Amino acid sequence: MFVVRSTTRRVILALGVATAALAVSPAVHAQTTDDTDASEIKSLEQDLAAQRAATLRLTRRLSALEKKTELQAKATLDAQTALEAKTAIETQNAIKVQATLDRQNTLEAQKAVEPALSPPAQVKAGFAGYDGGFYVEDASGNNSLHIDGLLQPRFTYFAPRGTSQYGGSDQSSANFNVFLGRLYFSGNLIDPSITYFFTLQGTTTGNGSGITLLDAEMAKKFSPYLTIEAGKYWSSYTYEYYDDIGKYLFPDLSAAEWAFSLGRQTGVRVSGTAGKLTYRFSVSNAIPGSDVGSSENFNTNTAEIANLQYDVLAPYGYQESDPSPGGATKPELTVWAAAMYNPVNTSSAFENEIAGDRTYGATANLNFRYGYFSFQGSGYYKNNNAREGVHGSYNSAGWQEQAGYYLIPSKLEIAERVDGIDWGYGEIPDTGGSEVQWFAGPSNFSFHHLTEYTGGLNYYFHGHNFKTQLQYSYMDGSGFNKGGFSANRVVLQGQLEF
Repeated sequence: MFVVRSTTRRVILALGVATAALAVSPAVHAQTTDDTDASEIKSLEQDLAAQRAATLRLTRRLSALEKKTELQAKATLDAQTALEAKTAIETQNAIKVQATLDRQNTLEAQKAVEPALSPPAQVKAGFAGYDGGFYVEDASGNNSLHIDGLLQPRFTYFAPRGTSQYGGSDQSSANFNVFLGRLYFSGNLIDPSITYFFTLQGTTTGNGSGITLLDAEMAKKFSPYLTIEAGKYWSSYTYEYYDDIGKYLFPDLSAAEWAFSLGRQTGVRVSGTAGKLTYRFSVSNAIPGSDVGSSENFNTNTAEIANLQYDVLAPYGYQESDPSPGGATKPELTVWAAAMYNPVNTSSAFENEIAGDRTYGATANLNFRYGYFSFQGSGYYKNNNAREGVHGSYNSAGWQEQAGYYLIPSKLEIAERVDGIDWGYGEIPDTGGSEVQWFAGPSNFSFHHLTEYTGGLNYYFHGHNFKTQLQYSYMDGSGFNKGGFSANRVVLQGQLEF
């Protein structure tokens, strides 16, 4: 660009000099030659004008060429600058992509190394927490552990009257106890369909001490229609016993429930659900009464329980009281029926049976809940088959109804319960039972009829997790060919559950 400009200046200067020389020449000539022809002068002037016009055209042409050159140079420079900028951006993007790949490779490498370097608790820490109980599980969900607990401190006042005629004791008592202290361990192993359940229990009632393995079972769910359980587990003979003990309407079971329910069983159970229908069938060792700890078989006889449960409306579930703020938003109605055969290996005061009895029985339950109201009705039947040399065959029956209503939603609840027992024969003197407080069963004296009237008041600080329950019962009974007896009972219980 600078070379063109310099050349242009020299050409313009030369033209200027030539033009000046031509301009001076006629003047000189006119001074020396006065007789120059006028026409020649005019011709020269015309030539000079033509040369000036040519010079002007050249000057404009040169200026146009110079401008064009400048524009081309600028365009070239702009193209180079844009190319350099594009190259810089592409380089930066490439660096970012590579950095991302490097980070991903580093994370994958760390994940591959961490299981070998970190203890399992650290690997699973992100999956630990609290959801009504404490839990920890691995990332796959194939292995998990849930820990729940139940604590029930209780005060009981009991005052019987008229039992001495049966060989009982009319001694009143007031006791503070830890009625139940439990830890539950549950979860799954290897696969979500393979589950386990353990219960450890301690109690101070009956001067108890130490820890008992209450439940220990494993289960495999093959489909909604088939689950197989094996181990020691609560029986599915009566609804209330199968229910969640931490969600009872009253602090304790009724006398009828204690008398006819079957305790834990050790064996195998199959169950499943099809729509609203649930079935359960178990084969196990002989099932002892709730006042007996032993569950081993002494012969080849096994116990069988068949159970059907049908949700007519919304499911009632396994809680006798629902402290939800809104109560039950839909009507809940569930019916329950069960049948059993149970050979008796160990005498039980609660069950009014002695070793060697063969018992058959059935139970039925109707459960209804809507809004802040709940109701349960239960019926019990048992046949004690003839035991040679001791007694003949006899039938016994029991019943129970209970209802609850929330005066203050999710906080204050009133409850009532009436239940009864009608024994067909009194086996208790033959059982060797030593329990004095027969409110948990007929204990150490025989009676024929017993009716229990109970009222309750429950206050829920935080649902079933933290609550208090107050219960008063009046018991009215009569014996075989003897007079009546009675008792007053008060129970105040607190509960902490997680």
